[in-house]
Amino acid sequence: MKTYSKLPGRIILPLAMMILTSSVLNAQNNGYTTEQMTNESTSILYGKCTKVESAWTKEKDMIMTTVTIVPEYYLKGDLGTEVSVTVPGGRVDDIIYEISEMPTFRKGEEVFTFLWVHPSGKTLVTGGFQGKMEIVEDKNTGIRSVAGRQLSFSTPRDAVNTPSETSTKEKRMPLEEFTSEIKGYLK
Repeated sequence: MKTYSKLPGRIILPLAMMILTSSVLNAQNNGYTTEQMTNESTSILYGKCTKVESAWTKEKDMIMTTVTIVPEYYLKGDLGTEVSVTVPGGRVDDIIYEISEMPTFRKGEEVFTFLWVHPSGKTLVTGGFQGKMEIVEDKNTGIRSVAGRQLSFSTPRDAVNTPSETSTKEKRMPLEEFTSEIKGYLK
């Protein structure tokens, strides 16, 4: 005879996690344009990731990562000389908690981020993975570019694609051009 005593837990726990995660994500990956990301964000900045720390929540039901970014430049909403960004997911000891729509950060990485401040006071990435891009420097020219497969450009020819064996290609745009595009949306 089958027993269904565990069935409510199998349904309620995943449902609760989806609701919690969805409220944390704000503008989950819905294919937002740069203009939409700009409008949805409380703050837009680029800077250096100086610290990445993951920990269990108080309830021990989820791992959250706190990322510290030292801004080089704000385009919108100054949050100070050091910004703590909370990202669902991370690694604690040998346990990895991944959320596919969430960005990952590495210490020492230069990043361009779209952020919003949750009513709880936590600063979160707008649009999940879409709201974080890496800044890379061309070793030959010294030109810094914003890189990420999630970039949306005003015109597709603005993007310089890097070779990729997959259908999802990383796009790049010079940092100066990308910041100019965003400033245009702020007017």
